[in-house]
Amino acid sequence: MSTAQSLKSVDYEVFGRVQGVCFRMYTEDEARKIGVVGWVKNTSKGTVTGQVQGPEDKVNSMNSSAPEAG
Repeated sequence: MSTAQSLKSVDYEVFGRVQGVCFRMYTEDEARKIGVVGWVKNTSKGTVTGQVQGPEDKVNSMNSSAPEAG
């Protein structure tokens, strides 16, 4: 019998220099490595928005792997 894991879904928007610097590709690569799913896209206001879903500990890990400055 497996232990139930808490699932988490986080919507996010990233501001700063995030377009034209491969931020979406970086985010997708990190998500694959960590084992979470979701989506990411550029917005017309120059930000990047997305959603991450998966086990709570992995979603938290994805959040902590985000660069602090770009």
